[in-house]
Amino acid sequence: MRLIEVLDLANRWDDDAGTIYVERPWTPDADAIIINPAPDMTNPMQQGGRIYDYFLETFIARAFLDDFAQSAEGSAASGEEKCGRLILYALDDA
Repeated sequence: MRLIEVLDLANRWDDDAGTIYVERPWTPDADAIIINPAPDMTNPMQQGGRIYDYFLETFIARAFLDDFAQSAEGSAASGEEKCGRLILYALDDA
């Protein structure tokens, strides 16, 4: 599943939905998986011959997306723009 598709499901996640792992390079179209239960480590995961790097816990991603959607910039943002902002957050602030 693409990262943007995973994030489209954010409103359905429980607080303990798991951890998002994404194949590099991180873009809205990058392949992504959710590992549940969340592993204790943030080491890369291998699945189906692909390597996925730790991205964010689902509760952090959902909180960021909720907060961003309530901002002036985020309220009019497309799904791709929201995903791009979350990628920047994961790279720079998480």
